[in-house]
Amino acid sequence: MNSEVDYRDKVDELKKIFKNMPTYKDGYITTKDFTNLIKGVNYERSEEHIQAYTNYWEKYHGEKFSLENFLAIFTSLYNTSELARQHAIMADIDKNGFISSHEFQGIANLMCVHDARLAGKSFVEFVQEADTNRDGKVSIDECAVWIEKQINNSSV
Repeated sequence: MNSEVDYRDKVDELKKIFKNMPTYKDGYITTKDFTNLIKGVNYERSEEHIQAYTNYWEKYHGEKFSLENFLAIFTSLYNTSELARQHAIMADIDKNGFISSHEFQGIANLMCVHDARLAGKSFVEFVQEADTNRDGKVSIDECAVWIEKQINNSSV
């Protein structure tokens, strides 16, 4: 597999690679295996990119990365809308349907690896840009649209 492969056709192979990671247990691996996982599926990314995702999973998800999240991300790599939606879902750590300031910090820091212009973006700015229904909160759907715009406008 490489970064040009459509991983949607490789779900069984992705599962096998994930489950063969040394820290695999009960549907999760630890971030210790993240670099090996990315290399194992031949997904070509810079060390900076891999480290940014490792840091995100360590800080915001207790150093665990689930098979479910892995498959959701990798099977949506070539569908920007779906990839953005998956990142928004993962950003909602407390699963209340909205993105808090803390959750925003995590996803914004992660997105900086794709677009350095996001560094220093405040939660207030995020809400102003993403809160399309003007209720003062950013839903998962609104966050997904915002992330998609960031991906489409990124320099990477």
